[in-house]
Amino acid sequence: MGVGPNYVLDKGHLAQGVTAYTFGEFVVPGTVEQSVTRATTAGALFAWVCQEDVDATRIATGKVMVGCRMLGISRVVAGAAIAKNALLTNDTSARAVTQAGAAGTPVLGIALTAATNAGDYIDVLLTPGATK
Repeated sequence: MGVGPNYVLDKGHLAQGVTAYTFGEFVVPGTVEQSVTRATTAGALFAWVCQEDVDATRIATGKVMVGCRMLGISRVVAGAAIAKNALLTNDTSARAVTQAGAAGTPVLGIALTAATNAGDYIDVLLTPGATK
């Protein structure tokens, strides 16, 4: 797939936490309205994709808005090898991994391209609210 824009819905959210945000990692709603934090608990119910790099120093100010893809197609960083068309969830490093859970477990997206290694970027169709 091309690397041009494939967005449907992007939104800015207040970045919470103490760790840097990286383009393509999953984020989840934070503790304050209109905020996010990195998705470091595996198997999030729903998550969005961070669309930019933000360093920890800027996040510590408590004033940084980060762009998040909420719906559409996004580039996502893989946490392991992923097959094309795999159902995806997040791991504890906020990266995409194959959803291996039982029926009824949340699915964050569908891999449109494959990843051969952790750290590869893949195209993902985000599926908010979907389950396996």
